[in-house]
Amino acid sequence: MNNADKRSGSTPSAAKRNNKTLVKFVRLILTPEIGMLIPIILICVLTNNANPVFLTWKFFSKILINSIPIGMMALGQALVTLTGDVDLSVGMNGCFAGIMMGVACDRWGLYTVCGSNALGLIVCMLIGLASGALIGAINGLLTSRFKLSSWITTLATQFICKGLVTTISQGITLDVKALGTKAFKDARPLSLSWLFFIFVLIILLLDIVVRRTSFGYKLRAVGGNPNAATMGGISVNKIRFLAFLLAGIFAALSGVFEVIQQQKAIPTSGEGREFRTIICVSIGGLSAGYGSIWGCAVGILLYHVVIRALEVLGWDKMLQLVLIGAILIVAVLMDIMRKKFEVKQVAK
Repeated sequence: MNNADKRSGSTPSAAKRNNKTLVKFVRLILTPEIGMLIPIILICVLTNNANPVFLTWKFFSKILINSIPIGMMALGQALVTLTGDVDLSVGMNGCFAGIMMGVACDRWGLYTVCGSNALGLIVCMLIGLASGALIGAINGLLTSRFKLSSWITTLATQFICKGLVTTISQGITLDVKALGTKAFKDARPLSLSWLFFIFVLIILLLDIVVRRTSFGYKLRAVGGNPNAATMGGISVNKIRFLAFLLAGIFAALSGVFEVIQQQKAIPTSGEGREFRTIICVSIGGLSAGYGSIWGCAVGILLYHVVIRALEVLGWDKMLQLVLIGAILIVAVLMDIMRKKFEVKQVAK
């Protein structure tokens, strides 16, 4: 023991333990799943001090319910992000799926053809899901087989979906009340909705898939190093195709859920949502080859808490965008800090 240790009354082993504790604490704070909970708690407490209604369960449950459409799209965006790509079509793809569901009900009258509201609802939902899956498959095919940039490909399909939505709906909101969705919509277990519980179940299952299955490992491997993944026997093209296909299905689920929730299909509902999903995914700490579905879920929650908090506080829409942009920058900086910290720990 040296003189410094004697004077401080510490031992080398105690110093090592303290250092390990500090390292664990820093790693915990920099982990998106944990670190992003801190601003959520702070925002909730500060907003509730200004307006006590914010943390009432009746109000907060609405935040959770309203997070479903963008949240479902963000889950699909997360899968694409893990492979190192991006999907700019998820917003309008979800809108397209919802419009196709609305057309099947409002104009094709499939609920009548099928003989019952329940069967008609299932058929109309399947038509919506198939529409979204088709767009996802096109994105996957063009990016994986034909090697087109995911930015260009999905931007193109975004415009295609927007054109189809406007043409098919003729710019008119479509009514789906005939499918008997009112009873499902009005059900409020724990002041939430059955759609929210389905959403949470999907998050749980997708988290298991990404963390515990070979498909999840391959997603991260393709995003981390495509060349190494190919050398390891992974079909990079197949994994990228499946990621875009699933993103299309999740976008369609978002559109279908929103139609059920609102009992109508709105032709402008998907505009700008692709960037909101990117914000949620980025806040959640996902990047090529790294991240988790729980991180994405926390990002979804933080985004919607911030939006509602700013609305409650009466902030201007433009100032809301400024703060959201600042949060995104902080999230990216935290991700960079985390990676540098991990590299230093490995080097030691």
